[in-house]
Formats: sequence, structure tokens, C-alpha cells
Amino acid sequence: MPKYILDDKLDIEPLITARNFLKKALQEAQNELEIAGTIQAFEVSYELAYKTCRKILSLRGTHVYTAKEVFRITGLEGLIPDVEPWFDYVDKRNITVHEYYEKIMEEVYPILPQFLKSLDILIKNLKKL
Repeated sequence: MPKYILDDKLDIEPLITARNFLKKALQEAQNELEIAGTIQAFEVSYELAYKTCRKILSLRGTHVYTAKEVFRITGLEGLIPDVEPWFDYVDKRNITVHEYYEKIMEEVYPILPQFLKSLDILIKNLKKL
């Protein structure tokens, strides 16, 4: 399996590993505890996607810090085809920090298959760099 290090400053292997774990968790989650673990896998994957995109922008000379701005510019750079779902993922990630468990289950868990597809597109585009 190839290791994806885009240059000596950007290694996307942790993002790929987190994505693979999220996919497995989504396929296997059957009870509340497993679903909670899947939501945690989303949080890790999201954070790695955000930090990877922010680092790419920084290496290109663009310094932004808010998540929505990072994903907006990442879209303009062509790494993600549609930024609107990513704006929703930002909001869902915020729910995992500020809301109670039932709301997280209702609002975050259902979007995880879509997030996985979006993450796959991002990773595919990162590998082309």
C-alpha cells in the first residue's frame, strides 16, 4: 500500500487511516456504544480533513482559520467540488461538542455516509497533488 506523503510537510496517511476506520465503524455499528464510536470516528476524520486542508492552503500562501472559510477556499482550489455539504459537516461537528447525546444521535449520525463520500472525494483529489 502506498504511503501518501505529498511533500515533507504534508502526510495524508493519518487522514486515510481515519477514513478507513470511519468506514468500518459505519458498516459494523449496531448498538448505541458502537454508534457513539462511529460518531467519534467522524470527529477525528473531520478534524484531520480540516487541518489537512488548512495546511495545504497555508503551504500555498493562504492563511485562514475558521473551518467554513477553510472549506470555502478549499472548494475554490478545486479540492472539493461542493462546499455546502462541508459547511453542514462543520455545523454537525459543532453539535458533537455542544449538545446532548440524543441530539447528536439524531442530527449527526445520519449524515455520516454522506460525509464518508465527501471525504473520499477530498482524499482522491489530495492524492493527485
